[in-house]
Amino acid sequence: MYPISDLTAFCRKTTGDVPPKLVGASTTVVGSKMYLYGGRLVSERKMVSDIYMFDLETFKWEKITQSPEDDIPQARYFHSADTWKSHLIIFGGMAIKPQSENPEDLCVLNDVRLFDLTARRWLPAAAPPADSSLVPNARYAHLSSVTADRLFIIGGQDLANVWLDDVYIFDLNSKTWIQRRDYPRHCGTYRSVAVTADQRVRLPQEETRGGQASARLGQVGSRFKIDKSGAPAASATQSDTLIHLPYSAQPTEDYPCDIFLFSNYNFTDVQRELEVFTPLPDGDFTVSDRSSSMTGTSFPPGLRFPTGAILGTYFIVAGTYLSQTYQSFSIWALDLINMTWSRIDPGSALASGSWFRSCLWASANKFVVFGNRNGNLVEDYNRRLLSWDHVTCIDLEAFGIYQPPPLGLDIPMQELGLAALEEGLMADFEIICDDGRRIKCSRKLLEERWPWFKEQRRLFLQAATRALEAMPSVPSHTPLPEVANANRQDPRPDPRLTPRAFNLSEPYPITLALLQYLYSMALITPLQHAPAVLSQLLLLSSTYQLTHLQSLVKHAMHRALSYATSVGIYGVSTLCSCRSLQIR
Repeated sequence: MYPISDLTAFCRKTTGDVPPKLVGASTTVVGSKMYLYGGRLVSERKMVSDIYMFDLETFKWEKITQSPEDDIPQARYFHSADTWKSHLIIFGGMAIKPQSENPEDLCVLNDVRLFDLTARRWLPAAAPPADSSLVPNARYAHLSSVTADRLFIIGGQDLANVWLDDVYIFDLNSKTWIQRRDYPRHCGTYRSVAVTADQRVRLPQEETRGGQASARLGQVGSRFKIDKSGAPAASATQSDTLIHLPYSAQPTEDYPCDIFLFSNYNFTDVQRELEVFTPLPDGDFTVSDRSSSMTGTSFPPGLRFPTGAILGTYFIVAGTYLSQTYQSFSIWALDLINMTWSRIDPGSALASGSWFRSCLWASANKFVVFGNRNGNLVEDYNRRLLSWDHVTCIDLEAFGIYQPPPLGLDIPMQELGLAALEEGLMADFEIICDDGRRIKCSRKLLEERWPWFKEQRRLFLQAATRALEAMPSVPSHTPLPEVANANRQDPRPDPRLTPRAFNLSEPYPITLALLQYLYSMALITPLQHAPAVLSQLLLLSSTYQLTHLQSLVKHAMHRALSYATSVGIYGVSTLCSCRSLQIR
């Protein structure tokens, strides 16, 4: 039998314009594409300014043709690369001096260059600012990250390999340097990594603690009643019993995306540091040290040239681990809620070969590692060599690491939607359960939020229209009924649908839970979070192609997974082809 870890990862040979072996190249993911820029050729010791695009879905490389009319940046390596509004942002790095033929005649850079990924054109280089006091010293092997429309440049080294202990901020909207601050730590790509996320994970259970938001909506059970003195709806769900799961949202000034800076050093007795940079609306930022909060039964070993990412509520770090007896490419995850470390085991996929560069494919919840499965890790590490011949994809969701789904409605609107169902607001339709019980609801709402139901209503109305048109105009004349044409391919409506009702043929609790979702676009009631109900909702989401419901159910199942629920979750995830949940 194969170990479970072998199901979480697979290795593929890349195709297309596979880049040559490089030193110090950068990789940046945008959607389902990864962009590789710059580096030094291993074979010729020549630096390049080439751009390659890798399709993470087809595993195919494409070399991007750069316009000769563009102001193409100076070739470089050990620079930084980030993404912002469909642009690649290149800063600094080490290069060969202009007009020099000697590959050892080096210099360091401090320019900011933008490449438009849509137009595939380089933007012209900005003119030097009049005030150079905020322009960073030229550097290489530094850290960088983009958040709140600002590029943070952290640490690095100068041409003499002296550590530059500072932080600079570049405003990407105004294209100007706006701040410099001392930062009393040695940070560089050999020992550190700085990462941020495109989306912020919000924790509504903490943000709404105290119930003030729910209280403003009015008394539970009578939120839509004009006469508030009347008795509230008997079946109303109390606000303090509602369950709001973490969700993904775009960053705001109040809730920006933080930058997480992780360092490890002194590899014989590893020291680990974690600091969080939080941008402020006025352009400043705060730094909080969370190094002492990290816990776990095991910790990451010393990782050389670490790469990292944020996915959901996890910080992921990966890098080369070298000891006298063992060498590997090691991947670890830190749960940012309870600050506990755990190792991600990719099975045999990375057990052999040369693997050094990794990146996060956030939209697919996958961690991608590039290398050569036939290479030698120690030899390639000593030459700082990066290979692009093979790629290993690791399913992070199988480890419970994923981006939570976004909200369908704001939290107050979720509670009002639930109240509308429970109070029978604008109820002109009924869903019939398998025991004959009926739940009143709004047909218009079902059509707006349930595409399958809307299509069945359209077919039903078409069939009714055809039947009316086929009726005789003279009541006294009754022709023989027409036999349906067997070759006619008109789709027919679901026979369970009538003008005023739909027979769902599901138990009452399942039917109610589905309607609660359609009204609130969320799973917020205790009924919806019951394991048996979640299983049925997953089946219904698959049957009726409710992708948002499926993402919410998987999110809830990941959080509810335990020894007691594992058998049921495994069975239904297998039926619904939810492979990541099945493996976990």
